[in-house]
Amino acid sequence: MAKKIWIVYKTESMNAPGWEKRQLMPRGGLTNILWENWTWEENPEIPQVGDKTRDYENLSDPGNGVTHGKDGDWVVTRVQQFFASDTEERIVVCYCSYQPVTSDWEALQRGESVNQMLATVE
Repeated sequence: MAKKIWIVYKTESMNAPGWEKRQLMPRGGLTNILWENWTWEENPEIPQVGDKTRDYENLSDPGNGVTHGKDGDWVVTRVQQFFASDTEERIVVCYCSYQPVTSDWEALQRGESVNQMLATVE
């Protein structure tokens, strides 16, 4: 059975680099959350200490999906998991430190589009 897991990446402190760009909407309050992800996988991979975050971008058409990825500047330094007592749901909090790296963008491998997959079913 798939487990519902919310993975949250956050800085170790509110004044970590880039703090002025991290705002919650709609009120604009500051946050130390870098990124979040939901997964419903059967056997999900939980982030480990030493894992790097990933950055994603569409290099030819910014803001319109993603085409490339690269290692980010944040490294997981501590992981805490919180389990619900009555369900399979859990929250994983990954605390991260800023450790800038120089990495190259790599093209993402994409499968068929939804329209292509549906066309083969018909």
